[in-house]
Amino acid sequence: MTFTIYYFPIRGRAEVAKLVCAYAKEPWKLVEHSYEEQKNDLDTWPFGQSPRAVDEDSGANIVQSNAIIRHLARKHKLYGANEEEMTKVDILLDAVEDLRMKYVPLIYVGKLEPKAKEEYWKTHGDKAGINGRNGGAHFEYLERLLKKAGGTWFVGPAPTAADLAVYDIIHLHLRDQLFPEEMKAQYPGLVAHHDRVEALPGVKEYLASPDRLAAPNNNGLG
Repeated sequence: MTFTIYYFPIRGRAEVAKLVCAYAKEPWKLVEHSYEEQKNDLDTWPFGQSPRAVDEDSGANIVQSNAIIRHLARKHKLYGANEEEMTKVDILLDAVEDLRMKYVPLIYVGKLEPKAKEEYWKTHGDKAGINGRNGGAHFEYLERLLKKAGGTWFVGPAPTAADLAVYDIIHLHLRDQLFPEEMKAQYPGLVAHHDRVEALPGVKEYLASPDRLAAPNNNGLG
């Protein structure tokens, strides 16, 4: 059976689900759809947005990107070994979402203009700004949690969906258009974790395959 992801031909908010599928060896396929379709069929697309996924094993129609990730994590035991670890995974998924909600305006509103990048890094990246108003979105928080967990994986002795979600947001910021040198200088733990995830069986093969789409966003930036 196949896990079908309905989305646009970009990585975007579907990418973490694809990474989880790759690591869990869940067969999946991408089906492109139109914006009009998701707006006009609210029985299938309850919030008028994507990604959407259909798990053919259970028949579940799943919307909301983090709900898709959590569904896959439960299915493949990538959600922690007990209630405490599951809660930690939830915390990290929400922490990544906090960062993503700051990253998206940098791409689509600020359009990676120098002033927008400077303000973004000052608020959400530079360790010197950790005590400022950042809405809970700062890489230092993730670096500290990784170190507290032992420095290898964020929750427990093996990768979880949280590791794949953190990988994705770190990868976005390591690209040449964003903050590669700053990330390497200030967050060596997160960069090492990023490289560790890239070497995971399944993930490594996915990243080298045509299924890994080139465009992270749909405006050609970052």
